[in-house]
Amino acid sequence: MTETTPRPALREPVGTGPEGWPTAMELAGLIARREVSAREVLDGYLERIDAIDPALNAFCRVDHDDARKAAGEADARTARAAATGEPLPPFHGVPTAIKDLHPVRGRPLCSASNAVGSQVMADDAPAVKALRQAGFVFLGATTSPEFGTVSVTESARHGVTRSPWDLGRSPGGSSGGAAAAVAAGLLPVAHGSDGAGSIREPASFCGLVGMKPSRGLVPSDAHYMEGFATEGVLSRTVLDTAAILDELAAAPRTTWYEVPRPEVPLRERALRDPRPLRIGLVVQPAFPAEVDPRAVALARRAADLLSDLGHEVVDHRVPGLDPEWFTPRFDVLYATGSADTPVVDEEAVEPLNRTLRAAARRTDSLAYVTTVLELQWRSAEMYRAWDGEDGVDVVLTPTNPVLAPGEGALWEGQDADPWLPLRRAEETASLTVLGNLLGLPAISVPLVEQPGGLPLGVQLIGGRWQDGTVLSLAAQLERAHPWRHRRPAGLPL
Repeated sequence: MTETTPRPALREPVGTGPEGWPTAMELAGLIARREVSAREVLDGYLERIDAIDPALNAFCRVDHDDARKAAGEADARTARAAATGEPLPPFHGVPTAIKDLHPVRGRPLCSASNAVGSQVMADDAPAVKALRQAGFVFLGATTSPEFGTVSVTESARHGVTRSPWDLGRSPGGSSGGAAAAVAAGLLPVAHGSDGAGSIREPASFCGLVGMKPSRGLVPSDAHYMEGFATEGVLSRTVLDTAAILDELAAAPRTTWYEVPRPEVPLRERALRDPRPLRIGLVVQPAFPAEVDPRAVALARRAADLLSDLGHEVVDHRVPGLDPEWFTPRFDVLYATGSADTPVVDEEAVEPLNRTLRAAARRTDSLAYVTTVLELQWRSAEMYRAWDGEDGVDVVLTPTNPVLAPGEGALWEGQDADPWLPLRRAEETASLTVLGNLLGLPAISVPLVEQPGGLPLGVQLIGGRWQDGTVLSLAAQLERAHPWRHRRPAGLPL
């Protein structure tokens, strides 16, 4: 093709309508009604990935042949269902991708590290298995930073992942590849995981919906990082997120701890408005951080919109939330949690993770247990923000205290201070990590559109086991102030 030959127009994803790119639920309906085939849907996304992803680097692996085979099998099942009445799973034939930190049966897992190799996994992780049983077609793996440690998606193994809103900036992390892919219309939804904000932060930076569900609601291999970490999805609508969480929450439990399953399906909760709620506006970081005035203004604008919907909004504080107290205890837990990945070459681990792994080895069992107990005791005080005499139903915050960082900014100065990248990542996570510490449901939504600016979300944190309340409120905001039509400005999409 010569320079004067016009480039073929990039096709919209199959199922695109007046409201924008299709949701996972819409695609599942089209496939089940045989208005489109799973193979047509998949091929449309693969075409967009081949055209757009070289600029983004959202995927570290795209399984063209295996995905086409799976889509063909889905279409055969659709035909059988039409003839026999066999029920189809709720997301039958819908493409998605799994974050490259979580095992997928028959596929290599490298955790974005040159130190790990590429061992082929014998089985799916529990949440991945639940997504497969829900009918999703896996088309590959999305990028993350090494071991998912930081708030940007940059690694020595996979390079730099860029935001479709601004190619000079990060989409966030650690689920940054997933966020970039959904924001650019390369997937309808994508799997992610969140240990300090790693679903909500990239959702915020990429104009998406991202939810960390309640501790233990989604099955996992273990109670990872004392329950700080969990899995979920990044999407463009609250309803997609709610419906997928229903499938994840229904999966068999695999850990010691049982949690109450939602009495009403989360999808149903997202379809109806909540009762008038008492909402507390909090701009109180858990780590030492300066909250950008633009983020504060965004949260106050969200507070006004909530008031317009009939909710009571008050300025609020979380008792016992002390950054100077919390940071060293988080460091103990986080270093130990990021050190459990087996490696074949310790010298190939990136500098920050080498520092964390070394710190974990210096932490004896008594120091670790004492840290966990101290965090639990202090958490009892913090829960009073919701449960106390002046408690609220939902806490409202900016999702991030800062705008998305530029490429490489996180790593500057790490030769002089190997902890510096973690300190910068903690600053980014200083408003999201509270949900992980307390195990509370928390969602980031792209409520307020910044004229000519980068996306920045607002966060809703519910009380214990109040996933339905959070989703109902987020969906009410989405109906009143839709965001699905917005598209990134950084690429011709």
